[in-house]
Amino acid sequence: MLGKALSRWTLAWFASALAFLLAALVLACLGLAGPGRWSGAGALAAVHLFALGWLSQMMLGSLIQFVPVLTARALILPRLALPALILCGLGTLELAAGLLTLEGWPTGTLLAAGPVLLGLGFALALAMLGGTLVAARAWRTQDGATVLTALLALPVLWGTGTGMAWAFEGAGWAAALLPDGLAPHILLGGGFWLTLAAMGVSYRLFPMFLIAPDGGSRLRRAALIAAGVALALLLAALGTLLAGGDPWPLAWGCAAVCALATGLYLAEIRRIWRSRRAPRPEVNMLWSRAALGFLALAALLAIPALTLGGAWAEAAVFAALAGWLSTLTLAQMVKITSFLTWIQVFAPRIGRAPVPMVHDLTDARTAGRSLALWVAGALGGTLALAVQSPAAFEISALALLLAALLHGHELIAIRRLRHLPGHLRPDALPPMILPPSDRSFDYDNPRPASA
Repeated sequence: MLGKALSRWTLAWFASALAFLLAALVLACLGLAGPGRWSGAGALAAVHLFALGWLSQMMLGSLIQFVPVLTARALILPRLALPALILCGLGTLELAAGLLTLEGWPTGTLLAAGPVLLGLGFALALAMLGGTLVAARAWRTQDGATVLTALLALPVLWGTGTGMAWAFEGAGWAAALLPDGLAPHILLGGGFWLTLAAMGVSYRLFPMFLIAPDGGSRLRRAALIAAGVALALLLAALGTLLAGGDPWPLAWGCAAVCALATGLYLAEIRRIWRSRRAPRPEVNMLWSRAALGFLALAALLAIPALTLGGAWAEAAVFAALAGWLSTLTLAQMVKITSFLTWIQVFAPRIGRAPVPMVHDLTDARTAGRSLALWVAGALGGTLALAVQSPAAFEISALALLLAALLHGHELIAIRRLRHLPGHLRPDALPPMILPPSDRSFDYDNPRPASA
């Protein structure tokens, strides 16, 4: 069950990630990012606020909650969740501020300090997540093995990013990563760390929310094998690059196998969808289909992106980050926030008082409107980058910012139980994002501590 064991800090990870999302979109609306501007330090700051602050923090926060579900055992070292969050947040801020310093902003920070803090935060998160998966021998299951593969990409992603950041400040040993290391770095982040983790989690969440048979399949096994081969090819390409050789033959092989893995994953999700027993999927699953469409679009755009680069590469990356990963994350946040709130507030009342259904905590129409606006903005941004229109991109970024604000408002409404009639609301609500200070709720067992 999704809320069988609640992490104390899951909602704090989510709130921090949403704050970074808003910050990144504000910078984009101010014109710091867009067609032809991605090489600027301001654009790099916006990208890292989006990719590290928003997507990576959301993924780590989600995995802290879901790895115990995948492994059917308690999280190892759960007390590391808060320091990991603090270090990841400070590291992202330091990195973005350091990049803005290169563009003349008076931030007073050192670019090299951000990766150090991020490395410490990632190390703590990997100790919790990787330790739990290894202790449970999760490699024996397809879902767990997929998440483990994603976690293997995270330190390599950090290493390439740290090398490029230090190269900006004159580190000669990392000079080979600029500019040829940028494409592998992006693929490590969006294609392996984030996408593989999303695949592993969706293998468990989609059957749960669609009421579909849950279990392994040949498609999952084939997708995992393809992903592992692609990651090995990418690591070999990185090694070749650092050794001064030509990495492109290996890079092309990696791209081809990535496309195969994507197709196998989409085929598996289609199989799950067709086997569902839910007569009408809820809003989180309806809009997850749009995210899957963006994944297919990003895979198609990757072909001209590799051959022509430029605008096609910008559009492919944006479709993957803003379209596929962000749409999926925002859609599932509605259900996950409702579920965690229900477990926290109403599980102790079962058998003692009337309790609502989980979906009663959400206004599906409101959530659907914000997700529709987000999808429109993501599609508009992808098209704007493909045709290299800065004005259209800024309009799309404004639409994304408005969608994020509306979505955040709905998440707050879920936490405050505003969609429930008065007789179903408890007398006291839990804190918005922090654990209750009175210890009245046991996060290892969702029952009152005094029961």
